[in-house]
Amino acid sequence: SGGGGGDGGEDGCGENGDLVKGKDGIEVSVIDIAEGAGGATQPVKPGKSKKRNALKGFYDRVLATFEVSKKSERPLVTMFLLIVLLVLVVVILAALWPRIPAYLTKEVCLEAECLEASKQILSWARPNADTCRQPYEWACGHFEEKYKAHNFYGVNKGEWNFDAYQDYEETAASYEFISKLPTVAMSYSAQYMIKKLHQICTTVETVSNNEAITSLKRALKNLGGWRMLLGNNNPHWDLRENLQKVQPKYGASPFYKLGIETRNAPPYDVIITVGEGDLGLPSKEFYTLSDKDPVILAYHTYLRDILAHMVASSTTKSQEYAKMIFNYERRIALDVMGVLRDAAQGNASQPQIRTMQQLADEAPSLPILQTAQAMFRRKITENTQVLVSSPIALKMISQIITTTDKEILNNFVMWSVIRHFVPYMSHNFRQSLLEFEKALYGVQQKQPIWHFCTKVVQQWMPYGLEALRENPKLIVHEREQQDYGGGEDRRAVGVDPIDPYHSSQQVQEVTAYDEELVRLMFYHIRDEYKAALNNANWVNQQLTKYIADRLSMMRVQIGIPEELLKSERTVNEFYNDVVLDELLFVDNVVTHWEFVKKRMDRMMDNGTENDRIAAELFPPSTFGTRRPPVANLKYSVGLNMVIISKEKTREPYFHYKYPLSLNFARLGADISQVIHDAVNTLAEQFAQVESSRQPRHIVENVFDEEAQRCMSKKLQSIYLNTAHISNATKLHSYLELASTSLAAASFQSLLEKIARNERLYVADIPEKSTYASLGLRHPRRQPGLQRYDEQQLFTLALLQRHCAVVPEHGAPLRFSTVLAQNDIPEADKFTLIWRNVPELVGSLDCSSSSGEHGGRCGRVL
Repeated sequence: SGGGGGDGGEDGCGENGDLVKGKDGIEVSVIDIAEGAGGATQPVKPGKSKKRNALKGFYDRVLATFEVSKKSERPLVTMFLLIVLLVLVVVILAALWPRIPAYLTKEVCLEAECLEASKQILSWARPNADTCRQPYEWACGHFEEKYKAHNFYGVNKGEWNFDAYQDYEETAASYEFISKLPTVAMSYSAQYMIKKLHQICTTVETVSNNEAITSLKRALKNLGGWRMLLGNNNPHWDLRENLQKVQPKYGASPFYKLGIETRNAPPYDVIITVGEGDLGLPSKEFYTLSDKDPVILAYHTYLRDILAHMVASSTTKSQEYAKMIFNYERRIALDVMGVLRDAAQGNASQPQIRTMQQLADEAPSLPILQTAQAMFRRKITENTQVLVSSPIALKMISQIITTTDKEILNNFVMWSVIRHFVPYMSHNFRQSLLEFEKALYGVQQKQPIWHFCTKVVQQWMPYGLEALRENPKLIVHEREQQDYGGGEDRRAVGVDPIDPYHSSQQVQEVTAYDEELVRLMFYHIRDEYKAALNNANWVNQQLTKYIADRLSMMRVQIGIPEELLKSERTVNEFYNDVVLDELLFVDNVVTHWEFVKKRMDRMMDNGTENDRIAAELFPPSTFGTRRPPVANLKYSVGLNMVIISKEKTREPYFHYKYPLSLNFARLGADISQVIHDAVNTLAEQFAQVESSRQPRHIVENVFDEEAQRCMSKKLQSIYLNTAHISNATKLHSYLELASTSLAAASFQSLLEKIARNERLYVADIPEKSTYASLGLRHPRRQPGLQRYDEQQLFTLALLQRHCAVVPEHGAPLRFSTVLAQNDIPEADKFTLIWRNVPELVGSLDCSSSSGEHGGRCGRVL
């Protein structure tokens, strides 16, 4: 049906879609002609055909250019398509290929100390946890499983936390050191006595009950006799007469307790202190529990068991005895708590200076003057001044005594003495104590004897033990080395025996770098506190100037002074008054108490600065009316000095080659807390100085006031009911929170100083000690922790200080921690710090959930 061809057409009409030759000789396609309703046709323009022909022409020219035959055409096209496909794949991979994080390009520290630091952090942390939503899991996710695999699992008293772990590590290191001490030293040397004391102590579990009981009964007989023992029902037993003997002879303290403390006012001398006596439970608050409480029931059992060990008695009689002692202790606790609560708004419950005569007038039933005269080797008269922790409490105790039967008084005094000896008695007594501590602390297993005896050495002879550890050259390996004469300087010269503990030259070099870094951190944090204080416009200007001036003069002492480590004679003379009983360990309790009393006498002589440093670094148990905020660190009021034990500068706690973030989160945070506590002490000092100038003008501690208001609000976010939380607990929580906040800010400012190479100009820091010499100029990432920068690693290490595990059977532990220890559990501290220290949350790019950082609460934090 197609039409005819034009002029010159050769083949006639082609089929639809065929190529035919046109007039110009070019082949064209025959296009279908659409037939319309009127029979007219409309040709379609060949646009697509032209493009196709152009491509074909280009393709043909390429083949002709490269002289590609028809046979090679197909492989060439295939290869070309493969190349295009490969290029496309490369482009897509390049676009989608994950980029290497910037932190993986940073230099990683592979030194042994860095590996150890990373190991310590990673063993507790769970880095894969959601940092912002599960901060505790992120920092402490593996802590509990590590504790369950620990040698001390079920043995620790109370919650297992960072401090408990570090204490165990230090005790284990001390035990290893003691076990390696040679036994060739002379019997009067500290080295011999440390070794011997530990050996005698290990017999405590094997000594016969009769021997231990005989020794204890001898002490009770010296106090007029215990009425529960046959033949000791003395109708003429006199309380005043025997109270004058109890603490001076045996160290027990029923009704009241004598000790010593540095006066927080000029002339900053050591003064006698008088406080409340000890009760059977750790704190008065325990006596508010019901009679059916597990702790109270366990205490009744403990009382009955101890009586049964001492004397054969019927069940009824032992129950009556336990009930008598507990009810009397409860009466003392509740009555004293009542008067302290009533006097809380005034000054009557605060420590005050009294003369002995004034104290006798206020508490006539307590023979405090006579007890002090029997206890201290110095002239003590009615005019001697003493520091009384709470005069109103002693007055109430005196009133209670006047209304108490003689039988109850006798039993209570004797129970105080027995309780003092129990931890050092035979197996049966110690087993009864363990059963009581299971209910009190959640203890599940008995303390290993090596651990118990090492703690005894650490508590009874800390100076000698630490002196030998700090200077191994003092250790005698052969009898010929013994120092008989004037005391050869074994630090400077000395013999060079085979030293199984350290390489002395290497130790001294490391110690020098360690101490330089500690001084750097201390003076930097001290200056940060000064700057923060000067910026606190809400603090009285006179108070600001007073504290700032004292901070400017504050120094730091690390470890025992050099002069006291030069020869073993210096150390041996310190223990001249120690006498060890090698037959029966419990008898050493009395001989050790005699040594403690002589130490207190020496401390009251206010000796040289080195003597005072050693005394405050290793204080007797009776020194100080309040525990320092950090173990092995303390602020000396008399010397205006922060004293840091060498324990804090040893591995695994500290090493100058550990990352700065880890060292600052540990020792730096400790220093911050001690300086913050010192600021509070200086505020009290200022108040006392001002009060002495204007006796009628009472100056309140502004930090205490602000802190109590602030923490009442902050603790409500953790404890719905804060009525049972004491002011002391609030102040301790405030100290922890505020010092942590300033430690975080101090770390940030130190990093900025290091980046600017801006050194600290302090006399204690030598010129040769630079950031570069301490390896701080070029920080490196830590193996396994590369993703964290210095700030984030600091946050992680700081939060790990509050990892904790509460024993399964430690139900009363939370109550014990909050009320008895004036503290809160570590897990609650973790929450408190996470919510209220924005520097930590901000370093991890998390949003803070604390709510308030400004206002009155913000300024005191």
